[in-house]
Formats: sequence, structure tokens, C-alpha cells
Amino acid sequence: MSRRGRVAVAVMALSACGACGRKSAWAPASRSPVLPLALVADVALPGGSTRFDYQELDPATGHFVVAHMNDAAVLVLNLGDASVAKLLPDIPTPRGVAVGDGRIFVTSSPSQLVILDARTLGEIARVPTGKGPDGVGYDPVDHVVGVSDQHDGAVSLIAGAGSGARKQVLLGKETGNVIFDPGRRAFWAAVVNAAPPDQLVQIDPVAQAVTARIDLPGCGGAHGVRLHPDGQSAFVACEDNDRLVRVELGGAHALTTAPTGAGPDVMSVDPGLGWLYVAAESGDLVVFDIGRPGLVTIDREHPGDNAHSVAVEPTTHRVFFPLMSGPNGRPVLRIMQPKLAAPPATSGP
Repeated sequence: MSRRGRVAVAVMALSACGACGRKSAWAPASRSPVLPLALVADVALPGGSTRFDYQELDPATGHFVVAHMNDAAVLVLNLGDASVAKLLPDIPTPRGVAVGDGRIFVTSSPSQLVILDARTLGEIARVPTGKGPDGVGYDPVDHVVGVSDQHDGAVSLIAGAGSGARKQVLLGKETGNVIFDPGRRAFWAAVVNAAPPDQLVQIDPVAQAVTARIDLPGCGGAHGVRLHPDGQSAFVACEDNDRLVRVELGGAHALTTAPTGAGPDVMSVDPGLGWLYVAAESGDLVVFDIGRPGLVTIDREHPGDNAHSVAVEPTTHRVFFPLMSGPNGRPVLRIMQPKLAAPPATSGP
């Protein structure tokens, strides 16, 4: 959750980069998608008209997990029709969500990680984290959970798929989101420092140490983090000055910035189309074509007044926005989708 969100209320599916540094074979879909997004459905959600936060798809179970942050609940929806598979109450301030090894990991304030069984949807354990846990990522190789301890300016590394020892790695003044990089077998975390510039920091989950720091000049309030599907660059949402940064992870760390909506928060990548969705506290969405160099804006729209969180289903290209207040004043999951233009006709022999 963004800093602006706290004031207001008081990945998937990325392909590994293989051998990082080599030229990637990743390429977006050849068919031409059509924007803006079209409304598919507004599906009513249970609970109060309160703030939602992060979301995660679990293709292994066909579920979609949504943190209903200010309702102290986690919703597990059936991905096909968005019907409720289970509502899990009594999870204080759920924020980040990650899935791996048959488990669902949910950060919960003031200082805990809630671990759920992804199939039975029963609770496995609640384990301690640092202060103000926000984003969460999962390393399926070393079975380490990475939690951004926002108020400590640190990341907690929890072994044994969340059931083992915890090691806190201090990074800066405040940490934003954290994401696992399968090609480098490392976590990346957005870090706000006491003095500029903010940074993108690489953490080795086995050595439990910082292995690289990349300066992000021009980024105020580094928060959201996503990786490009080819693994060669990362995207950082800068919530304080309404910018998106694309930074190359190798070489001299070339950096490009572009404007977003006010208070960019959650981001999601559609690897098939080669698009990055950036949702903001203002409810404004900006879509970037990341199949091209730099940051090329291809769409700006307003999915909802509180559409600060976004997730994409890669196979259907459906885009999900949990809204605390839909058309009838009640919470809904707004499902939208781009149209794909028909492939060009081919002439006969």
C-alpha cells in the first residue's frame, strides 16, 4: 500500500530471464490489441466499502487472492467467474499477497505474516515480521519469503516457506514493495533513503545480504516494483512525484522516467501483450508498451475512483480492479479487457 493510501485511509506470471545478461527470446504477442479497456463485468464482493490492497493469481488452484485491507479480511475468488471460494476474516490490515509451494502468504499489521494452505484455504500459521509489513515475494528455489518491513526500512527473509528462521536485512529509511527475480535468484526491493536518491536494492536470499544498490535519481518515494518479462530491466513506481522509472539491471543502469497518475501504487505486467499497467491512488491508469525501449505510453484511463490496485490474467488478458465503491456504493471487482484485433487476412495461392 502506498504512503498516500495510508493517509487516505487514516507476478505474476513473469518469465525467468534465463541466463541473465544474454539476449532474451521474449517477445510480445503478434496480434494488435485495441484500447481503451472494455468493461467485462462488475462482480459484487462481500464486506464493507473499505480499501483493498494487493492481489495475486494462483493458476495451480484457479484462485484469485485479494487483500481487503481495511475490512481485516482476505478474499479467495474463483478465477473463472470471480465467485467467492472463501472469505478469510480476522486478518488485521492484510496488504501484500504472494503464492508459492502450495501456500498463500499475506502480510498483516502490525508485524506478522499469515500463511494459508492454497488448496484447503485453511490457516497454517502466523509468524513475526518487522514493523508495517507491506509487499511480499517468494523464492521458490530456496523456499524463502521476502517481506518488506516498511516502517523498519528493511526486508525480512523467512526460511522454510515462512516456517523457518527470520533474518532482517536493513536497507534504508523505508521499504516499498519486494519482488523475486528468478533469473538472478535474488529479491529486489524499492527503498526510500533518508537523503536522495531513492534506490532499487538487490538482496541475496541465501547469503541474507545486499548485493547491489541502483540509484534512482528523479524518483521520489520509490514504492511499487515489477520486472520486465525478459529480466533485463525493472519498473519502479515513485509515489511522491507521480513518476514511473524503468531501470536497466545490467551495465550502467540506464534509466528512463515517465508520468503516471497521482500516487502510483500497484503495477501488473501482461507478458503476452508486452504491456505494463500502472494504477494510482487518483484512480487513473496508465498503460505502457514495454516491448519497445524506454517508456512508451499507449493508454490513459480512469477505471474507478479508488482503482489503485491492478492485476492481470495473462491467458485471457483480463484486468482486475477491486473497488471499494462500485456503481451501487458497494465493493465490486471490476473486470476489464482489451480487444484483440483479428489477424490480417492472408491471400490465397
